Amino acid sequence: MTKLDEILQSLNASNHDLVEMLPVNLNHKMVQKARLGKKPVPKHTQDLILQALNKYLVQNAVTEDKKVKQYKRVEIFGE
Repeated sequence: MTKLDEILQSLNASNHDLVEMLPVNLNHKMVQKARLGKKPVPKHTQDLILQALNKYLVQNAVTEDKKVKQYKRVEIFGE
């Protein structure tokens, strides 16, 4: 289980939730590959997923009035 997968499971978020945040640039296949972690994820894709995840966290925090943690690429993908 990858760090991204752990985060999304703890939020009860699906791949589709991330794709909705950046529908033009991100697709389900990119998110699924990053979630599985079998192959290295290109840095461009990492940046897109990170941007979508942080946007998703901010959007959910606003609806629940919580403080949100913004993730960095190193924290999720470990590079």
